[in-house]
Amino acid sequence: MITKTQLPTVIQSFINALNSHDGDGFIACFANDALCNDFQRNFWGVDAIKKWSDKEMIGDKITFKIDEAVEHYGEYLITALTDGTYDKSKSPDPTYLDYFFAVRGEKIVRLLITKNREKSAK
Repeated sequence: MITKTQLPTVIQSFINALNSHDGDGFIACFANDALCNDFQRNFWGVDAIKKWSDKEMIGDKITFKIDEAVEHYGEYLITALTDGTYDKSKSPDPTYLDYFFAVRGEKIVRLLITKNREKSAK
């Protein structure tokens, strides 16, 4: 199910960079002092986000297929079928993740990533 929500250009750029494994394009989406929280691990600022993403997002060739997108009070929740070349021995198949985006201007200032327990395999 895709909710008809117009995504900001920077979120669409994030998705495009992720799906094409473009590390420079990916990191360009973030504000210099952005926060990314991936499964309860905080990465503050583009240097830390780049180090994390080069290994776990771009390096693991993560792909992102929107299942649902919702705008809520100016922030965005996207549930996406997420795949890649990461170690899947402890991951559900399929894996749906929730990506919570806060955007200011043309940059992502906060991204929180969690497993969607309702849609992911048990």
